[in-house]
Amino acid sequence: MPSQLNYSDACVDRIASYLTKTKAEPKRGFFKTPLPDVDIFWGEVSIARSPLVYEPGIAVVLSGQKVGFLNDRRFIYNATQYLAVGLPVSFECETEASTETPLVALFLRADPGVVSEIAVAAGLLDPTTKVSLPITTVDPVPVNQKLKDAVFRLCGYFSNPTEARLLGPQTLREIFYHTLQDVHGRVLLAQTVTTRPESRIAALLRRKDLFGTESVEDLAQQAGMSPPSFYRHFKAVTGQSPKKYFQRQRLFRAKSLLVFEGASVAEAARHVGYVSPSQFSREFRNLFGLPPSRASEFGFNYDFD
Repeated sequence: MPSQLNYSDACVDRIASYLTKTKAEPKRGFFKTPLPDVDIFWGEVSIARSPLVYEPGIAVVLSGQKVGFLNDRRFIYNATQYLAVGLPVSFECETEASTETPLVALFLRADPGVVSEIAVAAGLLDPTTKVSLPITTVDPVPVNQKLKDAVFRLCGYFSNPTEARLLGPQTLREIFYHTLQDVHGRVLLAQTVTTRPESRIAALLRRKDLFGTESVEDLAQQAGMSPPSFYRHFKAVTGQSPKKYFQRQRLFRAKSLLVFEGASVAEAARHVGYVSPSQFSREFRNLFGLPPSRASEFGFNYDFD
């Protein structure tokens, strides 16, 4: 393992070597790795504050910096602290990157079954122990030496498919274990703690058949909660009202369809549950600053959806 001072540089070198080996040129955008739950992002342009969406997992920034804004919270993730995300969530973010100091990051998706298994083995879900569990779904976590060691090894597996297959899954478990040892990293437990109202909301958010066109009363009934309790806990978990949360999720999905899957504006609107094309265009522009007809201008965004 390299010294603490050049940990991030050493990881970036390993990633750059892997991208060169796979002829991923130019180094811009998202890249798959031999590990299905790990993606690489490489960007060389700063991005002003704009909305993005994350799935449950951790974002490890090795170079450059991101600043997130969720309601009245402001948080930074860079080479000294990474971001843990417990539930699907959208927030605003600005990115600091350049050719000399690119944004190089890994996103590790968190499988709720794996996280739950690790948490049980570590005694974090034992009702007889008093373990502090945060109610927020996004939190920066300090990078410690054990985390650095594991991430450095993980980056080395990218260029060796055999090591990736045999050693990668265990190293991912190690990384999630170290994350759960920090109280901030326990936001990952939002998907697994079945005795709390937040877990019912987590189960609801994992469903792919909800477009948010349902009323709060319908959503509350599906979560087995009263509407006032559902609204209160939903906002505590996501930082947004149910209406705003689902609206943003629909629009992010539509943007992905337009940019990456070549859908027409009408197809994207219809797919995410909009009946009125004009309403879709208006809300899309309000969120992203461009009409859906110009979605191709977004290019590569810096989110991990």
